[in-house]
Amino acid sequence: MLSRSLWKDLNQISPLVVNSLIASEDKTFKQHIGIDFFGIIRAFLRNLSEMSVVEGASTITQQLARTLYLTQERSLTRKIKEGFISLWLERILTKEEILTMYINSIYTGNGLYGLPSASHYYFGKDINELSLPEISVLVGLLKSPENFNPFSNARLALSKGKVVLMRLEDENYISSDDFKALVKKLENISFAPKPENNGVDEELFWRVAREAEELGFDLDQLKQGYKIFTYLNSDLMQTVHNNTSNNMAVEAVNPSTGQVLAYRGIGVSYPQGTRQIGSSIKPLYYYFALLQGWSPEDYLTDMPIRIGKWTPENFDRQYTAVVTLCDALVKSRNIPSINLFLQLGKTKVVSFLKNELMLDGFYPDDLTVALGTVESAPEELLKAYCPVFNGGVVLKPRIISRIEDPYGTVVYNASPEVIGKVFNRVMDPTAASAVMVRILKEVVQRGTGKLAKLSSPVAGKTGTSENTAWFIGGDESFLMCVAVDGKNLTGGGNAAPVWKQIVSAWGDYPGRFTEVSTEEIFTKRKQAASTMNTVDIDRIIFWVREGSITLSNLAEIISVMDSNKVKDFLTKLNEVDPDLAHVLWEKLKELKNW
Repeated sequence: MLSRSLWKDLNQISPLVVNSLIASEDKTFKQHIGIDFFGIIRAFLRNLSEMSVVEGASTITQQLARTLYLTQERSLTRKIKEGFISLWLERILTKEEILTMYINSIYTGNGLYGLPSASHYYFGKDINELSLPEISVLVGLLKSPENFNPFSNARLALSKGKVVLMRLEDENYISSDDFKALVKKLENISFAPKPENNGVDEELFWRVAREAEELGFDLDQLKQGYKIFTYLNSDLMQTVHNNTSNNMAVEAVNPSTGQVLAYRGIGVSYPQGTRQIGSSIKPLYYYFALLQGWSPEDYLTDMPIRIGKWTPENFDRQYTAVVTLCDALVKSRNIPSINLFLQLGKTKVVSFLKNELMLDGFYPDDLTVALGTVESAPEELLKAYCPVFNGGVVLKPRIISRIEDPYGTVVYNASPEVIGKVFNRVMDPTAASAVMVRILKEVVQRGTGKLAKLSSPVAGKTGTSENTAWFIGGDESFLMCVAVDGKNLTGGGNAAPVWKQIVSAWGDYPGRFTEVSTEEIFTKRKQAASTMNTVDIDRIIFWVREGSITLSNLAEIISVMDSNKVKDFLTKLNEVDPDLAHVLWEKLKELKNW
């Protein structure tokens, strides 16, 4: 596998590379003190005249400061920090040392760092074997490594190379005749074959780098010959890459250990990895309900509701009056889920999600949380699902298994890291997990996750948000999350089949579940939830009047509710339309022999 970073001292780098770099990136590099004040003024005046940002003024030292110490965030604060760090670097390092670090650490696309590594990747040659036209392409891609690299857009890469040659001419490194000859050669240069997908992508590189940094190993240290070993399953990784596209993010973990088994990146559409998680949030607070003593057979109200100006709907816009907690989750019905969420209490549910399941993300301050408007990342969702599958233990997802120094000494050896736990309530977490996993198996057998069904048992849940379809599922030793970005997608129709395709092609899915007896745990109340205060009576009356539903059908729907809830419903209906309430009551008496 090609190294993502190769180190060369400055005296090992061709002067052609150094001259091209200085001419293109920072022609006053040898004179300035880290910041080019005249360049800043020049760029400001040009941008002002063009009424847009057409020229920057970052020196090589500033770019190095950003690479080593800062993020790519565009803000005034970051720019100020960048300036101070640049002044400090110029004070403690020589120009040669700054140039050496820059050449070896600057990002060059595709998870690569440094020009020596990029030379091998894009041209299949050592950097000192490159011709000047090839060097110009390599230096040119630094402005925008993903847009100007030869593998993503060869035409733009060559165009940018021509700009670098123009700079060399402007700075008198080459003559006008040389420029014309080099441009002709530029048009005929060839690139190395694009490396075959070997299971490594840029997002994976950064995922490993972030974890290494958390463990106390920065990139500069690791570049000196350290070896990083991961928990990634190579066969699964190859299968994931063979069966996914750039609008998909895939990650798999062992829910019993937190080990990351596969990582496809976070998807091009979401640079920070966070998306609205949709109905994949539901099992997490249904799990909370089980802990509180709810039974899978308890009833939840399933009728049109209105909460302020919010009138949520079931996905199929159909209603059954009441539904069991189990079936509400299996069919991913929104209205019963909101009613359950209301009874559990928004504050308590959000506290449970954040503080016990440790689901990090953005939580809107309203009841839409019940339908998954929380914005979170695939790895966060996996972290929160692990306690549901393992009996209540929250584990830190770890991708690195061990790190060796350049001499082969193991300097880090991973072990499962418990970062939280689910507390006992009416039901203990192990029993609640067993019940929830049993329900999630039914989601795949007969519910929204049917397209993920395998010959071995699978427990899982779909999720659908405006821009992303989700499926997360597996067994007690394998849990995989698939997120598919796009419009008009559903978790059951678009993400679940991808999950199945990956797991089927992989062929090593265990499908193992430990059975836990829970038969005598529940008090089977079978009560309809006390949520009549949210029922949208106006909408029901409108449906009756326009003929969308007959009074006989309405009576049949309501008749499955217990008598107290029927009374509550009729009382509320009577406040709005006494005549309709009276007729409905007569229909109910006929139907129920009251």
